[in-house]
Amino acid sequence: MSATARPLGRLGFLDPLRGILALCVAVYHLSVWYDLTQSGSGLNMALAKLGNFSVSAFFVLSGFLLFRTASWARIQKEGVLRFWFRRFLRLAPVFYLACALNLAFRLGMGPDPTARFILENLTLTFGAFHPNHALVTGGWYVGLVSLLYFVYPALAWLRDKAGPHGGLLFLAALAVGLWLWSLPSTLHGVMDQPRWNQFHTYVQAPNQVFLLAWGGLLAGLHATTEERLDPKIALLLALPMLWLLLRPTPQFFDHLVALTGWLRYRYLLIITLLVALAAFTRDGQQGWLGKLLTRLGAWSFGLYLLHPFTMKLVAPHLQGRLGFALSLALAILAAAAVHRWIEEPAGRLGKG
Repeated sequence: MSATARPLGRLGFLDPLRGILALCVAVYHLSVWYDLTQSGSGLNMALAKLGNFSVSAFFVLSGFLLFRTASWARIQKEGVLRFWFRRFLRLAPVFYLACALNLAFRLGMGPDPTARFILENLTLTFGAFHPNHALVTGGWYVGLVSLLYFVYPALAWLRDKAGPHGGLLFLAALAVGLWLWSLPSTLHGVMDQPRWNQFHTYVQAPNQVFLLAWGGLLAGLHATTEERLDPKIALLLALPMLWLLLRPTPQFFDHLVALTGWLRYRYLLIITLLVALAAFTRDGQQGWLGKLLTRLGAWSFGLYLLHPFTMKLVAPHLQGRLGFALSLALAILAAAAVHRWIEEPAGRLGKG
């Protein structure tokens, strides 16, 4: 069997990594909303980088998992419509729940819910128009990943037609080409906008989708070898990378500064290497912490989308660190619940 067709089990330490990333996003947002750190402080900058680049890591991770597990042969066997249906079930149920909560309680997450925006969210097509048409905080990620799911069968076909060696070259060309597309936006397009439009510019497809292709390139490299790192070696390699990501220089007060310019690409290279380390690490016997993070990884999508709601619930009654802690705890419980009662049944439906 070819490397890309070989049956796959768990891929390295990607499940625990997913849990860590979701936790970083939630902790960052809640720390900002509860005003726990001083702008420009080392902790403030570290949380900003952990939170924002964890979302970037989710893009790399999503691209890796899709390109690594969904070969063209598999898509042919199940059919393109079935592939789309399974991917729809992966995103839509929890996303719909979050949007419904926002609309029902008029929480003001996203734009005004016009008929157009509601239709875009129902069809998951808003990423093609503007990712921030999402009717829930953080939904821009869903819009862009939906675009990948839509075009992926064509990408899988092109990769297959390029052959075993040409397929890797195709992935490399895709990653480089989309990265070049991001240069104008990252280097000057975001910060040249009026303040109100900077984040809206940051989340748009040219500035983000190359990360999905970077994950695809990692998947292609992963399929070429069965060599894997010992977990202890991987951890030792990860520590200096984390230091480079989190060290308190250069100082910034506006978090978008770290998300633009060549500085962004330096941080993105670090987080891509961290995803690669997790993917290329040999499965080992997990201790209690690894099992906990793996479980949190299963709940990650719910935690990503639902932590703004627990903040809305808690903040009117409790502020500061206690409000932060209660919001985070409730978000984890809510994520566990939606995984048990929504994501798992949807997953079984997709496999049926």
